Amino acid sequence: MKGLQGRTAVVTGAASGIGRAIAERLAEEGVQIVGVDRNAEALAANDKYASTLVVDLVDQGSIARVREHIEAGTGACDILVNAAGISAFGLFDDAESSLWDDTMAINVEAVARLTRELLPLLRASNQARIINIGSTCSQFATAGLSAYVVSKHAILGMTRALASELGADGITVNCIQPGAIVTAITESTFNENAEFRAHWENKAALGRLGQPEDVAPLAAFLASEEARFISGHGMYVDGGAMQQN
Repeated sequence: MKGLQGRTAVVTGAASGIGRAIAERLAEEGVQIVGVDRNAEALAANDKYASTLVVDLVDQGSIARVREHIEAGTGACDILVNAAGISAFGLFDDAESSLWDDTMAINVEAVARLTRELLPLLRASNQARIINIGSTCSQFATAGLSAYVVSKHAILGMTRALASELGADGITVNCIQPGAIVTAITESTFNENAEFRAHWENKAALGRLGQPEDVAPLAAFLASEEARFISGHGMYVDGGAMQQN
């Protein structure tokens, strides 16, 4: 990919799943990776990152720590990948559960606060990119996942709003919308619920579940110079699932 060598990217959720796959692919393209996650052990086990930071992004004080960490290093942030997130089944009217608040805190609020915190560094770049990780649930819905669905709709809306607002600064903002991807969050569900797994395998035109490595190349492209005129879009990586009935 053109224009990635020597760039610096902050990738949240970099310890596993889609975040890790994107971070490692960008590293292969010569990008200096600042890996951010709350899983210290998994971060420490990855030697492909230029630096790592163990924080819980729900904690507002941790947001400032990310910027301080960057400024203590290269001082640059050309690419921000907001990949950290959670997904769990739960009914909308379950008043005893904290699922709604927890999901909004990490999937929406943390993304907004970190993006706002790093905007001065992004504005200083001549090739600034913000890449948010949404979902097919950014435009569709699944019963029992109301908190997740609402949060991912919000991410697509935030992507479009920021693309409009930050375009004058030369910053592109896009949203990747993965389909059924096997990650640490989803693997147990796919393994324990054969009917659920078969539904998504059959729904995909390619007839299989996705892997984090299927998502990473699109992120690398969107971060590159070649994607300089693409902004404000949600892009499916779903094996052709959403175009089928």
